[in-house]
Amino acid sequence: MNILCFGEPLIRLATTGYERLEDAHNLEVTYGGGETVVAASLASQGENVAFASKVSANRLGTNSLMMLARCGVDTSRVLRSNERMGLYYSERGRSIRPSIVTYDRSGTAMAMASHTDFDWDRMLNGVDLFFFSGVTPAISEEMYMACKEGLYACRGRGIHVVCDLNYRSTMLEPSVALERMHQLLLNIDELIASEDDILSITSASISRGETFDYCHTKLKGLFLDYPLREACFVVRQSDRYDFGSFRGALLTRDGEYLSKTQRAAITDLSSSGSIFAASMVHAQCCKWDPQFCIDYATMASAYKATVAGDLCFATETELASLLADTAQPSIRQ
Repeated sequence: MNILCFGEPLIRLATTGYERLEDAHNLEVTYGGGETVVAASLASQGENVAFASKVSANRLGTNSLMMLARCGVDTSRVLRSNERMGLYYSERGRSIRPSIVTYDRSGTAMAMASHTDFDWDRMLNGVDLFFFSGVTPAISEEMYMACKEGLYACRGRGIHVVCDLNYRSTMLEPSVALERMHQLLLNIDELIASEDDILSITSASISRGETFDYCHTKLKGLFLDYPLREACFVVRQSDRYDFGSFRGALLTRDGEYLSKTQRAAITDLSSSGSIFAASMVHAQCCKWDPQFCIDYATMASAYKATVAGDLCFATETELASLLADTAQPSIRQ
């Protein structure tokens, strides 16, 4: 299946170890962004992936595209401009201290782009599945229009559309985000979310023990108002000893499938929601049994939490083997 991811690659500047940004003397430079992480993960799992965007024509923009190309992602649909690259500063939390991400993305190539820059007839040629996240329509009014036009074009061509909610409160107020998602959901086939997205966009204040049921209720209710075929979510919870639990659910119009709870010692929770999304897309492209799909995606999210940084290059074989009910070697050699 040919997949097109639409989003904005960003420069990731991360503190060393568990340093706070205020204490840092050095920052590690890599590249990330929700759709970028998903595209790289899908390619690692064996999918044929292309990326559509508008990025800076400077060396930093070129480096971000080289990173995607090294992962096996086709970047021929990426436009270039003289505007800057977006940045985000990442500091890893530990124990009772949460991870913090600080964005600097005003005036970027995507933020300054027009919705008319994207020729969907050309970009969607040969595409079977279109993936984007809620971050892209939050970049600007123009990018919101670009997403709407892209979804209309997908609908007319019978292209399957998957959206990762990926809500960022620092980019849009909940009321504005909900209104934009209301319009976009009319042309989305599958919605993917994490507990952070759902709790933040609905401004919910609930106990940890109620989180899974709350997310389940919210996503299930969407089937009454929108033509969704499927919706899925993952709930990630960690304790003060950096030990985490991961549980997912896949909801369809015919039934629902709840994953096994996976537990892992956490190194870095960042992008574990994006890896969940990528792995769910891959599992469904493989036309696996729905129960195995949600178990596989949940395991992938837990696996990512053991990997530092935003990117995760776990393969299908690695992830599927972790679900096998057999003894596994502690050291592979």
